[in-house]
Amino acid sequence: MDFKFGKEYKLCSKKYIDTLFADGKKLRQFPFSMVVISAEHDSPPFKVLIVVPKKNIRKAHDRNYLKRCMRESIRKNKHILESALNEMNKKINFAFIYTQREMSDFHQVEKSTEKALKKLILELHENE
Repeated sequence: MDFKFGKEYKLCSKKYIDTLFADGKKLRQFPFSMVVISAEHDSPPFKVLIVVPKKNIRKAHDRNYLKRCMRESIRKNKHILESALNEMNKKINFAFIYTQREMSDFHQVEKSTEKALKKLILELHENE
């Protein structure tokens, strides 16, 4: 298994981000909210945008910590999503948004991320 999570997995294009929030489908799995849209990029099966709103978590170092935890938990569990997307022959862009107002530790974030990714896969199977 490849556990790398480099630049090619990160959604950076302003055009794609605007399209994602304008036309994407919204999903919720506490403490996350996801916005998903099918995509036409070439290399990885998915690209992700990680968001921790300043409205919910006021201190920058707390927001940065949560983003690092979210990135790491996606990196560790990306094989679940990659295998499902390759099986369905799909490519997606999605935003992964932290919606809880309190801080969480890494283990809670990792468990919640795994549940959220499984819910995302189920939703993609239903829409297939």
